[in-house]
Amino acid sequence: MKIDGNELAIRQMELEREGKRKESFEMKMEFLRQVREAGDHCNCPESCPHHGNCFECVTIHRGHRDHLPYCMWDMLNERLHGRSLLTEGTLSAYGKDKETANAGCPGGCCE
Repeated sequence: MKIDGNELAIRQMELEREGKRKESFEMKMEFLRQVREAGDHCNCPESCPHHGNCFECVTIHRGHRDHLPYCMWDMLNERLHGRSLLTEGTLSAYGKDKETANAGCPGGCCE
């Protein structure tokens, strides 16, 4: 089952934004039912005792606050990539070489 970018979940959020709370809730519950019936949907490559148990996994990651659960990486990277386009996509070079990352500054103010 496809969880990330799931059409049912996307439609559920649209209904929520439209103020159609009852329909939104029903669709959310249907999405969760389908996820439960699909079985193991954990995309994490690590084999740990919490694999497939989102409650435990997310709670542990929130507790130690060291890094995000693997299943969140794609969504966060997608959002960060979109924001990095505001600076001509230089975010990918930022950690490697700050000077190179700012080399594309048209005003020269970042040098």
